[in-house]
Amino acid sequence: MNSYAGNGMSSELAMFETPFADISTLKEATRSNEPAEVAYSNFLHELESPFTRTYEVAGNSAVVTQVAEEFVQFLGELNDAEFSDSLYELASEMEDRWLPKISNEAAMGDHYVPFATQQAREFITPLLMETETMIDKVAQHFSGNNLSDYNEKEIETFFSELEFSDNNFSPAQEQFFGKIINKVKSVVKKGVDLAKKGINAVGKILPVNIILNKIKGLIKPLLDKVLKFAIGKLPKNLQPHAQTLAKKFLKLEAPAAPESTELFSSGEIDGIQTEFDTTVAQLLFTADEVEGNSIVSEYEFSDEVIERELAYEAGGITPPSLESARQQFINELKSLPPGESPAPAIERFLPAAILALQPVIKVAISVIGRQKVINFLAGLLAKLVGKYVPENVAKPLAASIIDVGMSAIGFEVNETNKSDIGYEAIANVIQETVQHIAELNEATIQDQEALTLQLLEAFETAAANNFPPQYIKEQLRPSIQPGVWVLKPRKGPKHMYKKFTKVFNITIDPQSAQAIKSFRDLPLANFLKDKLSLDPSKPIQAKVHLFETIPGTKLSKISKFENIPGFNAQQPFAWVQLHPLTKQAAAILLKEPALGKDISQKSNAKRHRTGVGQRFYYLEISGARLRIPAVNRGATKAGKPGKMRAPKPSQSGDIQGVINFVKSEISFSYYFSEEDAKSVVEKINKNDFLGAAISIRHAIKNVLNGMLSKNVSNKVKIIHEAIPELYLEHIGDHEQESALASLAKTAGGIVLGGSKEMLTKLIEQLVEKISEHAYQAVANFFKGRAAEFKEAQAQPQDGVTIKISWSNIQGMTAIRTVINAIRNKNPLGNISELTLPNIPSPEIKIVADKKFD
Repeated sequence: MNSYAGNGMSSELAMFETPFADISTLKEATRSNEPAEVAYSNFLHELESPFTRTYEVAGNSAVVTQVAEEFVQFLGELNDAEFSDSLYELASEMEDRWLPKISNEAAMGDHYVPFATQQAREFITPLLMETETMIDKVAQHFSGNNLSDYNEKEIETFFSELEFSDNNFSPAQEQFFGKIINKVKSVVKKGVDLAKKGINAVGKILPVNIILNKIKGLIKPLLDKVLKFAIGKLPKNLQPHAQTLAKKFLKLEAPAAPESTELFSSGEIDGIQTEFDTTVAQLLFTADEVEGNSIVSEYEFSDEVIERELAYEAGGITPPSLESARQQFINELKSLPPGESPAPAIERFLPAAILALQPVIKVAISVIGRQKVINFLAGLLAKLVGKYVPENVAKPLAASIIDVGMSAIGFEVNETNKSDIGYEAIANVIQETVQHIAELNEATIQDQEALTLQLLEAFETAAANNFPPQYIKEQLRPSIQPGVWVLKPRKGPKHMYKKFTKVFNITIDPQSAQAIKSFRDLPLANFLKDKLSLDPSKPIQAKVHLFETIPGTKLSKISKFENIPGFNAQQPFAWVQLHPLTKQAAAILLKEPALGKDISQKSNAKRHRTGVGQRFYYLEISGARLRIPAVNRGATKAGKPGKMRAPKPSQSGDIQGVINFVKSEISFSYYFSEEDAKSVVEKINKNDFLGAAISIRHAIKNVLNGMLSKNVSNKVKIIHEAIPELYLEHIGDHEQESALASLAKTAGGIVLGGSKEMLTKLIEQLVEKISEHAYQAVANFFKGRAAEFKEAQAQPQDGVTIKISWSNIQGMTAIRTVINAIRNKNPLGNISELTLPNIPSPEIKIVADKKFD
């Protein structure tokens, strides 16, 4: 008996026009497949030019201590824009140790994590031992009471001559080792700096050798967190947890960290660096060895504490992995007796699908109860997919999917005469339906009609993505081409991503190459030029392969299971050739905008940060291969002079800004790719200084400054005692809401709330003003010092960095006060007219390779 038939949903479904084409399922089973707010706005308007005023805090509640200044300055020095990349590559190499040895992850059950952990330990142990040995050598050298006698040159000399055994390291291990050396060097330099300033300035601190010994105890748990990321067990809210620790040390208000609305496919690895750096900084500034031991212990077990909190919030249940739950669901559908409802099977599958979206969908669990939500979803979804469950319908559905994807996907022979792929499509539809309603709010959940409408709309989208086009109404089909998204790899340890069954043949014209934006808003033309050594000013023929992330997807794994020229397991770093398939890219490249998905700025910032359901494309271009220069990367980590460093793909132009409110300093670092640097030098060699200036103008003004203005939140590092997060993207979005409630005009000034949007506005305006000065400084530089650029380009590194620095900038203190008021929710007092003094002349340095602060 179907106990789900009378659950009160029949009336809603009777009025719902399903996304499926009006085809009789009986006929489908028997015939062959056929082809087929005003106040807020006013306030922001007043801030259009914040540099024409000075802001003074009313009252004296925000007292900045020297310890807070030194602490946040040190956090900024520790932060490395490329450290998260090195952790991501290390995690990828860890996975490569165990994935080839597993034929079916779901079948291993509880044995999977212990097996993967054991394999990773074998990979980690030599790296851990050598890192600990290196720290012991540094601690021994800098022991004693004469720390203040060292100067920076002596410290640099020691680290450049430091001996270690890294000859057997993999590329990712070597990069990680170098990054840790740089952080240890920063600890020593800061310890010397504090010793020179005297204990009275910052309070008592432990000897540097003792601090280093405690930092040594952080390396194993750090590598364990990378391992948990690789396995998919790293808590998703590690980042705000680390920020809260820094706020407590700086005596800032530290409210409970908000839940992220960002749904990353493989976790947020940036939080590992934030937590590690914050812990190292606390160790350097702690005055008590017992307290230091407690800090190390808290770091070691922090992710376990967060996991317990998540388990409690999730109701304490531990459902099977999503992969296992999906396979169990498919098996249950295959064995479902005729006439029975699939609702019970769906009900058993939903907990794994929902928890895969934690913490985003947690509101649905906590507000009205887990079982009530699951029962509601299961009953409704059962009615929507029920007619495709009988084997005589599911088998031709499977055949249709295989038919449209045989050439692109390469289905296994044993799949062609089975119904499994049909049931897999049903499971995908249900999983994606839940995924698309992840941003539910309490009001929607309490309103059954509104919830039903959201669910049905999400179902339409999911069905169109996973069912062959002839099964979907024409107006809902995402593409005019026959194609469907299919889980891959078809054979292997587990499904890791999806691939579209249609491969597109296209021509990329120069205008399109400039118009299409890839990661960090760089033009596709830069990728073609810098990484593939192609000439984007000429038409380029390409085949386009499309991919989509699922929970657990890492871009580094997609290429491991593809066999495409230039994009396979034999091509190192192949995954860096994937580009976000936005609606713009899909429209220009494929003439199919609906195949694209627009993404958040956070997901666009870095390749290792991908969202669930995000889409990507790879360009298969005949004869083109990823450029991996053999260069001396001695600057990447301390090592023996002249030793060749681990290879890395060539890099495209990049930019970084550092705004240091503590020191009233600002710096911009412009990185020129090797190809761009060569182009400039070629013009200089021909005495074509005008042409070189035009190339510089295009790179800086049209590309790099444009990239910076669109990515201020993650490309500008902020050194300020009220922003231990360092980057605006790490400040909780909830702060925007509090601003709306607290904004009001008063006779004495403006009352401010803690608004991320206000902070962003201030920094954007400062960046815009300084970037114009930076461009003019570089243009003037090339009039008399072009030879320095030539010398840097000739070095055996990849590309050239121009660093422009301003010191002692008047007016920074006023803006620093504004930020303190915003973060501490203090009112502002007098607002008097005062123009910002002229920006002083900058210092300009040119160095080989990519060198960011």
